Amino acid sequence: MATDRRDVIVVGGGIIGCLTAYLLSREGLKVTIVEADAVASHASGFAFGGLGPLEGAGIPDPLLGFSVWCLERHASLSPELEEASGVDTQFHLRDRLILAFDDSEARRYKEEIKWQKDVKGFHVEWLDQSDVLKVEPRANPACLGASYAKGTGAIEAYRYNLAAAQAAEKFGAEILLRRVTGLISQGGRCSGVTLETGRLEAGAVVLAVGPWSQQASSWCGVEIPVSPLKGQVIRLQLTTDPMRASLNYAGSYAASKPDGLIWAGTTEEEAGFDVGITTAARDKIMGDLLKMAPSLADAELVQQTACLRPISADGLPIVGKVPGWENLYVGTGSGRKGILWSTGMCHGLADLIVKGSTEVPGVSSLDPARFSGG
Repeated sequence: MATDRRDVIVVGGGIIGCLTAYLLSREGLKVTIVEADAVASHASGFAFGGLGPLEGAGIPDPLLGFSVWCLERHASLSPELEEASGVDTQFHLRDRLILAFDDSEARRYKEEIKWQKDVKGFHVEWLDQSDVLKVEPRANPACLGASYAKGTGAIEAYRYNLAAAQAAEKFGAEILLRRVTGLISQGGRCSGVTLETGRLEAGAVVLAVGPWSQQASSWCGVEIPVSPLKGQVIRLQLTTDPMRASLNYAGSYAASKPDGLIWAGTTEEEAGFDVGITTAARDKIMGDLLKMAPSLADAELVQQTACLRPISADGLPIVGKVPGWENLYVGTGSGRKGILWSTGMCHGLADLIVKGSTEVPGVSSLDPARFSGG
């Protein structure tokens, strides 16, 4: 194995690793991505790819500004990656409905709309049942109404990851399919990584290993509190027109995708590193789907997938320099919003490596030092 020195080694070929490598390579740095399996072979390649910055963990406080920034960057990044890679990420804006079926849900959504409607770039309002059906005729007419948002988006996650990888290669990054076994350290500096068959040296190392971050904890001697959150998704074939808007209820979603299928999901399972699909998950997803859109009962189930998302101890991403190290960085822990948050996480990492600071809003709240009292 060659030992010529790189500027940066990125451990992990998911979207955090590949997009960070692209941003660094574009700055002229010599970057190597080291991936144990294949690019986009885990959560980044199986994710739905929803880009909804108005709800979820850390929103509105402290990550609303960060999340909105991330969506705006997706809009400019997608054509940039397509030009560099030739891969269409299929970024698009779509309307979103969050259905309410009882008074408590309706009250909660109406309270959220009070601040959501003031977020620049979006139109958010409450729709009564009759107006919900005008937006999406497949919505369950038994709903009381819905929170309706215009300006949210979606992207094809596998294509996005692939585009980032190929764009990074265009700017000189290399991708090695190897398994990292540890770090090479000199005092508080990380000078590279060890592999099963050799070693690689670098001026800095980025750990972007998703749910396997606990393994990286043993390499660096610092707790990175991330665990796997299993999620399953089903895909269904319709013979009629695609859905007009995405439907959401109780953490589940259903929407037509550019591949012509309806994607519906998802589960949140603490199942260790098991990635097997289950009938229990299928039935749960189908139950929520038919709650949202009973008319989809005749859709044909064509595929079911499962993946492991990295969820941090506090539900927020972990982005920044590993405490106690001068040049070791980590990007992980984004849970169900990994595709949305990838732009902000990766720009934050690239800025910290190149400039020592970042202007991406909210990244200071994601510093890994928060878990060690720093």
